[in-house]
Amino acid sequence: MERMMTAVIVQCRMSSTRFPGKALKDLGGRPVLAWTLSAMKKIKADAYYVATDEASFPELEPVTRSCGWEIFSGPLDDVLKRFCLLIEKIDADVVVRATADNPFLFYEAAESLLDEYMRRIALSPCDYMTWTGLPHGSGVEVFSGKALVAAEKSTSIPYDREHVAPALYNHRNRFSAVMQKAPARFYYPDCRTTIDTPSDYRRALSAVRFLSKGKAGDEPYTTEQILSAFSEPSVTHPVLFVPSVKEGDGTGHLRRCLDAAIESGALVYIPKDASLRECGELIEQAKGRGLSDWQIVTEDPLPGEYSLIVSDFFSLDKHTASSLYTAAPLAAIDEGSDNTCFCDYLIDIIPSNLSRKSNISESAFMTMPSRTHSGEGSKTRSDIKTVLVCFGGEDPASLTVPVSISLRREGLSVSAVVPDGIDSSEAEEAGVACMRPVPVLREMLSSYDLVVTHYGLTAYESAYAGCAVLLFSPTKLHASLAKKYGFVCLEKKDAAGKKLHTVLSESEKLYPHIQSVNRHASLGAFISSLAKGKRFSCPVCGQSDPEKNAVVSRTLHRTFRRCASCGMIYMSWTDSNAAPDYGKTYFAEEYKAQYGKTYLEDFDAIKAQGERRIREIDSLVKNKKRFASKLSVLDVGCAYGPFLAAASEDGWQVFGTDVSKDAVSYVQSSLLFPASCTSFPDFDPASEFGVRQFDALTMWYVIEHFQNLDRVLESALALVKDGGIFAFSTPSAEGVSALMNTDDFYAQSPADHYTLWEPSKAKHILRRFGFTVEKIISTGHHPERFPQVKKHGWKKDSLMYSLYAFRSRISRLGDTFEVYCRKTGGAGEGEKSHG
Repeated sequence: MERMMTAVIVQCRMSSTRFPGKALKDLGGRPVLAWTLSAMKKIKADAYYVATDEASFPELEPVTRSCGWEIFSGPLDDVLKRFCLLIEKIDADVVVRATADNPFLFYEAAESLLDEYMRRIALSPCDYMTWTGLPHGSGVEVFSGKALVAAEKSTSIPYDREHVAPALYNHRNRFSAVMQKAPARFYYPDCRTTIDTPSDYRRALSAVRFLSKGKAGDEPYTTEQILSAFSEPSVTHPVLFVPSVKEGDGTGHLRRCLDAAIESGALVYIPKDASLRECGELIEQAKGRGLSDWQIVTEDPLPGEYSLIVSDFFSLDKHTASSLYTAAPLAAIDEGSDNTCFCDYLIDIIPSNLSRKSNISESAFMTMPSRTHSGEGSKTRSDIKTVLVCFGGEDPASLTVPVSISLRREGLSVSAVVPDGIDSSEAEEAGVACMRPVPVLREMLSSYDLVVTHYGLTAYESAYAGCAVLLFSPTKLHASLAKKYGFVCLEKKDAAGKKLHTVLSESEKLYPHIQSVNRHASLGAFISSLAKGKRFSCPVCGQSDPEKNAVVSRTLHRTFRRCASCGMIYMSWTDSNAAPDYGKTYFAEEYKAQYGKTYLEDFDAIKAQGERRIREIDSLVKNKKRFASKLSVLDVGCAYGPFLAAASEDGWQVFGTDVSKDAVSYVQSSLLFPASCTSFPDFDPASEFGVRQFDALTMWYVIEHFQNLDRVLESALALVKDGGIFAFSTPSAEGVSALMNTDDFYAQSPADHYTLWEPSKAKHILRRFGFTVEKIISTGHHPERFPQVKKHGWKKDSLMYSLYAFRSRISRLGDTFEVYCRKTGGAGEGEKSHG
């Protein structure tokens, strides 16, 4: 074949509507365009051109030529014409096309595509080819230059002229186009690497931050390097810290967020109207420790822009909490307001006496001093000679000066951290050594015998450093927290009185008994793990108003709310995104770990429960014997078929469906029952079984697994004949475990249980979907779970154990329950609402 002239052409303009000027934005020390040109230069070709418009030409030319490329200008909006003018100018036979907003191109995939295209055209005509399934932003196109010129002359369709290649592949009656699935090495269709918006740009910056740690030089990144970056949590699940930067709230919130951002690669929101005077200085200090310029953002977060927002305020106001909740799942650190209903997750680092429960309380997230006080064990007044006074980066209660002067009058050597805006002249005249706020104060604490501060991080850091600690309270909350956690605390008026002298003379009380933190947990890494979490609306009615749907429980991995509309308790947030694998291990090793035997080993016991259940259904079917043919039952989540076996022996025609291939295969081949491996409700029983409706439909410990419970119940209604039975079993949120061991009950709730049913609410919920409850049976009775039984250790053969077993049954306190209801028609008018 005659040698063909090959050109690589990169399309670029500066007038992007979504993100103007993106081609020249800095990315790791180079313009975005330079990254694209570097990658595309790896492709062997005869010419390398940037195709731009006349207005963009002057800005792009220097970068283009510095990369060893030529530049050509043509029409702005008619990009097809621009390409064809260039193709005709250089007489290109084959064109490899890329766009400048794709700095993470798979150059190996481009080389592979060009080789495949050249192989094809040697055998038969081919006007266009691309790999499909590459990340959005990592692929290129190859096409015939002459074919594109011909296409340009024959199309006036605006879309064709704006996007170049559609002029070929959208007209296959005239041109041959091949869109072939990419080789496995490049096939990652769910990944996004392009830069189309400001949030894409920040993601690219985060990717380069990750990759630059292990790479030197200007060589373009390989496919594997790019994929590793775009699977990194800081890239795939961006986090935004929102600290308080309001004057009077102190500098601790901002310091903590900056430290976590340096550690994790997260971003920090600093509004343009931030009133904290130390804000700029603290940010500059953080940059000296590794924070990048791009990690500071000043724009309000947009919905969907971040995977997680983390607020760090002393007290969130309602407007801020609501707006942050709207933008992304919201986690809050040491939040003390009444607006925690907006918080999907609560992290307490500094111990709190707040009545509300957090998801995690972990003092190890504090970064403790690496140095400890050399005078460890000193307990007498004579051992306290040097004092550090520090009331934060702002000292809104103006405690620094009066407290320092009073301590100086006690004959102590006093140093004071004096924030900007506070006149320290009086303290200096009294002999106090005044200093400006320092970035890492905790490493200085061990140099002092006594640290005077208010309740907060510095108090704990000082205690861990082995210093004596004396607190003054700027608010009542500070005072109550100090008292609760064993610190000596005075009021501002006590600074010049006898109380200070008395407290100093009783110095042994100034050493609080703080539990030692033996490890340093990474707050940044923990937040990164939370960013993978997901928020859910009520699975029944879709309602998600955080003010109305009250939080019922918070656990380490989940948050639960009660829907104000339907009353259902549901999992509103979880850090687990992985769907459970219902394969062999689920029914073998995992089942055995919980119950002591595998599912098949437990088959007969489960079948016995099925025999009882089918008798309950029988009792609700009127005149069963008068039916000429067998009654039919569909068991959703049939597993290995123990209920099907019980129902079949009882005379029912049985059908099953389950998502486990192994379980369905067993039902089909060993039990010889019809079963379908499909996900309910996405299956058609008419095509699967030749049956449109059933006399009964059952779900035994299945209903709690559905995120889309509204669709499930609607499908159940459609699949059950009029007057037919719908029956299910599920864990009870009104059983003995839920009522008397509440924290453990919610903490132990499986990660794939999206709803927690209560017998008292079941009738109302099911009536909304056209079912009338006929019977509810309380099951799973465990007297040993009553606190009194646990306390006294009563055994099964004792009278008291039997009495509590009776109480459990009579009060319906079983940890599970069964519902048997009848289809009575569609949902009542006005009953069913989707929020």
